[in-house]
Amino acid sequence: MLTSDEIRSTFINFFEKKKHSYAVPSPVVPESDPTLLFINAGMNQFKDVFLGHKKPDTPRAVNSQPCIRVSGKHNDLEDVGFDFTHLTFFEMLGNWSFGDYYKKEAISWAWELFTELFKIDKSKLVATVFQDDAESLTLWQTQTDINHHQIVKCDEKDNFWEMGATGPCGPCSEIHVYLKPGPMPYPLTQDIINNGDFIELWNLVFIAFDRKASGKLIPLADQHVDTGAGLERLVAYLQGTASNYDTDLFKPIIKQIEQLSKIPYTQTAKGMPHRVCADHIRTLCFGIADNVILSNEGRGYVLRRLLRRACRYAKQLGFEEPVLYKLVDSVVVSLGKTYPIIKQRQDYIKQVVKAEEASFLETLQQGLLRFEDIVHQLKQDKQTIISGEAAFKLYDTYGFPLDLTAVLAKENKLQVDVDAFEECLNQQRERSRSAAKFNQQQQPKQSNVVADLFKDCKLHLAEDLNIAKGGEARIIADPVEKVNMACHHSATHILHHCLRQELGEHIQQAGSLVDSNRLRFDFSHFEKLSDQQLKAIEQKANDMIQAKLPVNVNITTLESAKNQGAIALFGEKYDPSRVRVVDIGSQSIECCAGTHVQNTSQIECVKILTETAISAGNRRLEAVAGVKTISQVLNQDIEKLTPQLNILKEQFDHALSTEKSTSENQVVYKQLNQLINQKNPTDLK
Repeated sequence: MLTSDEIRSTFINFFEKKKHSYAVPSPVVPESDPTLLFINAGMNQFKDVFLGHKKPDTPRAVNSQPCIRVSGKHNDLEDVGFDFTHLTFFEMLGNWSFGDYYKKEAISWAWELFTELFKIDKSKLVATVFQDDAESLTLWQTQTDINHHQIVKCDEKDNFWEMGATGPCGPCSEIHVYLKPGPMPYPLTQDIINNGDFIELWNLVFIAFDRKASGKLIPLADQHVDTGAGLERLVAYLQGTASNYDTDLFKPIIKQIEQLSKIPYTQTAKGMPHRVCADHIRTLCFGIADNVILSNEGRGYVLRRLLRRACRYAKQLGFEEPVLYKLVDSVVVSLGKTYPIIKQRQDYIKQVVKAEEASFLETLQQGLLRFEDIVHQLKQDKQTIISGEAAFKLYDTYGFPLDLTAVLAKENKLQVDVDAFEECLNQQRERSRSAAKFNQQQQPKQSNVVADLFKDCKLHLAEDLNIAKGGEARIIADPVEKVNMACHHSATHILHHCLRQELGEHIQQAGSLVDSNRLRFDFSHFEKLSDQQLKAIEQKANDMIQAKLPVNVNITTLESAKNQGAIALFGEKYDPSRVRVVDIGSQSIECCAGTHVQNTSQIECVKILTETAISAGNRRLEAVAGVKTISQVLNQDIEKLTPQLNILKEQFDHALSTEKSTSENQVVYKQLNQLINQKNPTDLK
């Protein structure tokens, strides 16, 4: 029996011998496609080639692409665990031709691979073709030895592939396998193939047209091949099981769950918690490895939902403490050799999962008690629908994603008013937008004339002063204040760089405010920073400042900036043809349009004041830069402490007047007096 590793490598090696170049799989987080939360198909990284926006690096390619399907059109989340086939994470085997070979090669090679290398019984295979694609029908009949009765014409619903409502599209030819013993039923029809006795193993897509908004199909200048075969499904069939969870891709994880829970896995409803945890931890590993921070929006929220759903089912297995993080090692055993990124970030993934589990478990029990109260009240009132307001409170207060509430409701034979929940959620978002809009309207507009005041301040002025945000968004007529602003802005970049050095590349800016006397930097991270970490970050930052690094600014394209290693803020809109890159000593490189110093020595030094949590998965640093500013802040802190210190002094006065003072008390007394009378805290020993 072939292992999953052997099946994957056999596929890739087969096409490499057919002169295909191995295409390194893309991260599961799309690098430059805002239309996707996660990579959900092998062809995603070649989308620009199919659209004609980019020339291919090679005419033929092959790989196995990690994919996540948890939202939008391709959303398998709700079905995961209920059956043995749906997954949120899977691998897609694929081979591509970019204007090179076409239908003849794709069909004959697919048949060769399945029947000669994988040894699949020819009498069990069925090929489907688009009903208007006479060419593919003829090729199956002439280029393979398939029984002609096992070729079925299908309509547009099943055998015409489209990227979207508009864009590249074309007919496809699918290969299905008959699952039952004995001969398949004849004559075969589209309905028979879709009745559950067959499963699709491979889809060969022939991209030939461009669908216009009018619906008209325009022939493309080049014709492409895009194929996809789900690895888990193929492995299950070749390993003789109808369940993905009984393959060697899942067995190590399932076995670990059994050992930890002392509950054996079964292919029944009782095995659903095992299946959910096994699937979700694979998705979490790849998402977190690619720097997704669990949060309350976007990709972070999707992963948070997965983890909380898994926590809920882990609880059914008797776990009251974090346990999912212990499954990470099993995922690495299964997939770490093929995808080194999860092995390299194994410890980090475990830290993130454990921290999130611990945080959620604190509120889960309270949320479950609240849910039980809701159910009790509904039964008393003989009602069967959980209101949108109640579901939203579970979400907003107790961290219950809607799908978790829906699962609990289903178990209690109840329903959730989803529309009302969405209305509550939209109202909350609108309140947030209104608040943000109000804050922006309070900032006065600036004039570019202000730039003339700062020609001799040794600053890199903002490219366009109406683009400034936060404290920078006000008119500053004082050159000294402007320099202080630039110092704090450059210090923010340095702190960002040092945070990534100390904590990891998952650190991403989640917001910032720069002013002439302070800076605030919000960043994605999963736990509180230790005093040791804060000291290390501050020391690294001051080392960069004392190194007198040059600060260079240049205008380039977005692609060129990324090639330089520049950090671009996720969600920020950039002009692809023109971005401003701020390079601090070839260490901190960011896309930024703000005002900066020309050399780090102008900053003098930086002091971190506080590090706090602002929301789940996001933290905040507050700091100040410059000797004078730091001195002022520390003096203010001493002034705040003076009343308490005076009380202590009075206590010492009383003690010294009534009791014989020791030499040790005298020393403490002198130090206390020095502290109270100190006007320059930087001189304190």
